Amino acid sequence: MVTALFMNSSSRLRCALPLHAPYHLSVSHLALFVSSLSEPPPPREVDETVDSFTRMLSMPRTPPIFQFNNILSSLAKANHFPTAISLFHQLQTKGITPNFFTLSILMNCCCGMGRITLAFSVFAKILRMHYQPDTVTLNTLLKGLGLSGNVHKALHFHDTLLAHGFQFDQITYATLINGLCKTGHTAAAIQVLRKIPQYGIAPNVVMYSVIIDSLCKDTLVSHAFDFYSEMLAKGISPDVITYATLIYGLCLVGQLKEAIDLLNHMMLKNITPNVHTYTTLIDGLCKDGNIKDAKSVLAIMTKHGVKPNIVTYNSLMDGYCLVSEVNKAKHVFNTMTQSRVSPNVQSYNIMINGFCKSKMVDDALILVEEMRHKNLVPDTVTYSTLIDGLGKSRRISCALELLEKMRDRGQPANLITYNSLMDALRVLSRREDIHCYDQWLCNEGLFKEALALLSEMEDNGCLPNAVTFETIVRALFEKDENDMAEKVLRDMIARGLLNG
Repeated sequence: MVTALFMNSSSRLRCALPLHAPYHLSVSHLALFVSSLSEPPPPREVDETVDSFTRMLSMPRTPPIFQFNNILSSLAKANHFPTAISLFHQLQTKGITPNFFTLSILMNCCCGMGRITLAFSVFAKILRMHYQPDTVTLNTLLKGLGLSGNVHKALHFHDTLLAHGFQFDQITYATLINGLCKTGHTAAAIQVLRKIPQYGIAPNVVMYSVIIDSLCKDTLVSHAFDFYSEMLAKGISPDVITYATLIYGLCLVGQLKEAIDLLNHMMLKNITPNVHTYTTLIDGLCKDGNIKDAKSVLAIMTKHGVKPNIVTYNSLMDGYCLVSEVNKAKHVFNTMTQSRVSPNVQSYNIMINGFCKSKMVDDALILVEEMRHKNLVPDTVTYSTLIDGLGKSRRISCALELLEKMRDRGQPANLITYNSLMDALRVLSRREDIHCYDQWLCNEGLFKEALALLSEMEDNGCLPNAVTFETIVRALFEKDENDMAEKVLRDMIARGLLNG
């Protein structure tokens, strides 16, 4: 048992702590951390939870610590880490002594926020209070180290504890493998998978599925299927996650027939596809422009009682827009609302993009107004798509006004935003009949506007790319500004955007 191994082992565990961890978790140290926290306004149920905690603190007779732990645990499970840490600080300020579970919750919150140094400080406090950390405690630290990118420290921490006689379980190694894969260290994760049998741990479906997922995301689908075959040979049954991951990989490399075959195979094995599995395949087919098969998969999905979710609808809309059937995409959009699935910002962005590509910019603008009425905040993609659509419709003044609104609303413009505007200005500046919305701008004025945008890009830390410079160079050559064009070309070469 792991617990038995922790008996009288505080000194051995301290040897495993990273040297940089401050072992003393003082009230002032925590107060400084709490003051640096920023979290969006909590939902109503969180406010009620916080009020309940505060009332408990003000009671003449302090309730038992487990009641405080229940509240902190519920907040941690809902990922309201800053709130939980802030309440723990209030607990400590009141002089209420935390127990092992209180500190474990706090440590989990610190790991969830990527505050690994503070998490190890809490761990050190656990040891000083002579509590016996269990495998869950160590798994939390390993997960925190892995997800915060400290992969080598996670491996070192594991190796050090192992050298001191501590044992781990399947959850530990699944956590370690997941952390390695999530941070792009798939080869290291495979090494861990190969080593664990010598520690008396049998690899399981979770470990294999995580590695298969990572390989598929790296488009190493044939290697992923090697691990799938290895699972079967070892008698480890793939689950719905394994199959969904492999279907995603096949879609990613364009092997859509094989993806459909795999869906049929898993159903024959009595493994019921879930909404994620179906949606993955529908998305792959839609991205390939194969709407007919995507609709067939949707029909099978609904026949088996699996309801489409927001991602399913977004994939279908995107597919229709891709094949220039924006009216059918709008029908899906309306169907989604009738099915009590609320469109999100991405749903609106897909439709706005579809309308703009079909030169239906006014319809796109109506959707933006609809977003505001539904309290959905347009993001950089929304604005950039609209600016591109307005620019291609030669409504430059509207596009520039929209750029101003972006600034006013704190939405940062990106490369696509600026490049779209500059290309529109370049096209408009060479027209002989400049009327539209920009009669007050002469050709020279339009070009100066483009150069001003270039300057603004660099001031905002949005570095111009090859497309940006190519737009400027083309405009200069069209205006017979050959010397200036050559200067910009030299600048491109100096920035590594063009081979000399």
